[in-house]
Amino acid sequence: SEKAQDEMISSIDKNNRRGGGPEMDDLYGVWQTESWSPPYVGPTDAIPTNEYKNVELALINPGLTHMDLPRLAPIARKLGIPYAPCMLGYEGHGGNRAPTIRGIVVHDHDVALLREAFAEWESHAAEKERQERKSMILKRWKRLVFGIMTKDRLDREYG
Repeated sequence: SEKAQDEMISSIDKNNRRGGGPEMDDLYGVWQTESWSPPYVGPTDAIPTNEYKNVELALINPGLTHMDLPRLAPIARKLGIPYAPCMLGYEGHGGNRAPTIRGIVVHDHDVALLREAFAEWESHAAEKERQERKSMILKRWKRLVFGIMTKDRLDREYG
């Protein structure tokens, strides 16, 4: 019980003050060592960030989700979804320690919308890449045909 622990702590403190008994610094009761968990973040609450405006993955609050997909932050910004960059830890580069920031943290209710928007963006980006590749191929064919036609004309005129 707490009362018995308080009595035990006070008797140890008295012994230490008199010079008897073992050295007992930093003594804690059971009620002082309960595990801590971050508070729940509701859908309308702001995402809690640290002083560097990011969220540490180890301290992520219930009600938030880490999404690690490429180019997701601009999509969330366009949709007006609140987000914060996610810090995964630290990396060492030549003796220097730098934070590893990858992905974003969003509210749980926004995850499905972001996944759908990401899939749409990905298909749009793939279509755009196909169009660019097609135009580059046509441009190269055009250059090749004009080169052959120019060579043929030069051979006829001067050949």
